[in-house]
Amino acid sequence: GRGSRKRSSPRGRSPTTTTGLRQRGWLATSAGDDRSGQITEDLMNSMTEKISAGLNPGNDEGERVSVTDASGDGSHVYIEVVSRVFEGKTSVQRQRLVYKAIWEELQEAVHAVDGMSCKTPEEV
Repeated sequence: GRGSRKRSSPRGRSPTTTTGLRQRGWLATSAGDDRSGQITEDLMNSMTEKISAGLNPGNDEGERVSVTDASGDGSHVYIEVVSRVFEGKTSVQRQRLVYKAIWEELQEAVHAVDGMSCKTPEEV
């Protein structure tokens, strides 16, 4: 039947992927750690830096990038970006720019992006 198929690993991820994330400080390091398998502050900071670099926001007043723990348990994130780069772009185009900047994290560490706000400074 359909439910009897075997999969080698969840979502096709290899065990080395998780190890690499832990080595980078993106996931908690031990099974005894109450944060095991959860997104860390280091990962959220890395995502913030990559979004900032990818969108290259200037130092204009009102531009900012924020990645926060949306669930309170380190499994989901909320992303807020205010940038002039979004001027003239649709909501989908804006989100694609953000997702492109954090593609690696989305493939390896981030369980879910619970929400995303992409606005220009004038829209805030």
